[in-house]
Formats: sequence, structure tokens, C-alpha cells
Amino acid sequence: MPLSPNPPNSQQSTVALALVRLLEHTRRRVRDGIRSGHTFEMQARHAAWLTDYPLPAVLADELGVRRLGDAPIAALTPPVLLALVDAWRVAGGVGGRPLSVATVAKRKSTLGRALRLAVQRGELGAMPQMPEIGQPPLRPRQRVLRTHAELRQLLAALEPRRADWVSVAVWTCQRPGDVERMRWSDVDLHARVPAMVIRSTKTRRPHGIRCKVPQPLVHALRERLARLEAAGTPPSPTDPLVDPWPGVSRLLPLVCVRVGLPPMSAMDLRHTGFSWMVRRRGITRAAQEWGGWSDFDMLSRYYAHALPPGLDQAADELASIVDDETNRGDA
Repeated sequence: MPLSPNPPNSQQSTVALALVRLLEHTRRRVRDGIRSGHTFEMQARHAAWLTDYPLPAVLADELGVRRLGDAPIAALTPPVLLALVDAWRVAGGVGGRPLSVATVAKRKSTLGRALRLAVQRGELGAMPQMPEIGQPPLRPRQRVLRTHAELRQLLAALEPRRADWVSVAVWTCQRPGDVERMRWSDVDLHARVPAMVIRSTKTRRPHGIRCKVPQPLVHALRERLARLEAAGTPPSPTDPLVDPWPGVSRLLPLVCVRVGLPPMSAMDLRHTGFSWMVRRRGITRAAQEWGGWSDFDMLSRYYAHALPPGLDQAADELASIVDDETNRGDA
């Protein structure tokens, strides 16, 4: 889909032009480091599909066009949008097969973002009400490292530079792309309390937050730094913290299976870190901020399975405040 140099005027604004403007907007955010290139690629695929989508006969007659991309954005009223979503659910896939609920939600989200930008540009008077899509319940992640011993088992099966990659992914709880965006300037191993900057480009947090480096990661990074210095290649502040790992999502599961672990993807390392965090401390405000979630709902939907289940333990936690006060008094 070609990108036009100038914004269309309100009389000419079609769905196709609105989607072009959405991609221009997202491409700028990728260039500024706010969104990832993978986000742009996924959005471009959805935009191309929406542009070329052949309208059902009833909608084509009502709108006077055959493709969704040729329809004026002002014609996308709530009834039309609802009819579109229903059509995608019934026969929006390859060969007329139904689309999954998740795919319908992503296509609707892409179209909604394009319309929202059109409202901001003054090409659309108001944002139409988008139809609700009932999402299936999230299944808890099962493919996580259950113990630190399993992590050590995985690290021992990898060459040092790949073990470093896994350590950073687990102990920073970042997405794979954000792991590889880290630079040596993002960590301070010489401070009294070693600190690091973590990011979440998917949630538009390009500048990151500063937090303490977990002690196991301090040891791993100091060992990595010592190896690089011994090899005569000390890193500069702008060098990547870890070596890029092309094909990690294909190769890592094979290594896991070879050593008797579940076939985990790179994202499962992030879920491992958060599962451990929730297991030890519960669903906290700090965990929410670390992961970049806007509220507790998504955090709890994904990680409630990691919470300690026993009511006896809950009673002990409740009573522990007495022990805390006693210990402070003894001090």
C-alpha cells in the first residue's frame, strides 16, 4: 500500500486513505523508538486485508462500493461496523472460513485506530461506537521454568552468549525485542545498589523505568563483562547488552526439549520472571508498573495461577505484621 505525502481532505477520506495515514503514524513511532517494527508489520498486514476486503452484497449495495477500502469513513456507522464484524466472524478467513475471535478483534482494533486518527485530523466528526467482541478467557501460561534449578539447567546447555541472553530475559521480565534493545549504558553495575533501565515499547514506554538489578543478573552481567574484557573487546556504553539471537523462538524450544524442559519460546522467559515475582510477592503495584500494564486486570488474568493457593499461608502472611513489629522493637 503506497504512502501518500499529504493528508487527504475530509471530502476524499476513504477507509484506504485512513489506513495509509495510520501506517504513516505508526512508522514515525517506530522511527522514534516508541513502537516496534513487528507492530508495524502486523498492522500493515491487517491494513492491507481491510483495504482489499470484498464487502458482502448487502453492504456493497448500501455503501455503493465493492471494497471496504473504497468506502468513505463517514459511512462506517455503528450498524455498518457491526455488520462487518459479523461478516468476518462467519466468513472472513481463507476460502470463506470463519475468522478467529482474536483475529477479528485485531482487525477491528486496526480499523478503530485509523478512524480515531481521522477524528484527530478533523476528517471525521466523531468516533463511531465500535462493536464489542467477547474475548475467550485467557489460559494461564504453563510453559514456564518452575524453579531456579531449571533455569540453571537451561543456562548450562547454552553457550555463554546465549546464556547471557536468557538471563537478561528472565531477570528483567522484558519482551525479546526489548531485551535486544538494552545497551550497556542501561545498567550501572558499579553503584552501591546496581540499577538498570527497562523498557516496554509495546506499551509505549520508550524511555523506560529505572529499577534495581536482581542479584542473579548482577552476577551474570559481571561475568559477561569480564569475558569481554579478557577477550580484548570491552563494551562501550552504546554497545548492545547482549548479542542478538536470530531465530531464538525456533532454537530455544529445541534446547529446552533436549534437556528435558517444556519447549519454551523467548516470550515464555518473560512469563517465567513474572510468575516468580507474583509467586513470591503477589500481584503488586510494583509488578504492574514493571510490566507496563495499565491496571491490575491484565496482570491478574495472566498470573493469578502463580499465586500461592494455600489459605494457611494467607493466614501466616496476615499474622506476620505482628512479627514485623516485634522485630522492629527488638532492634
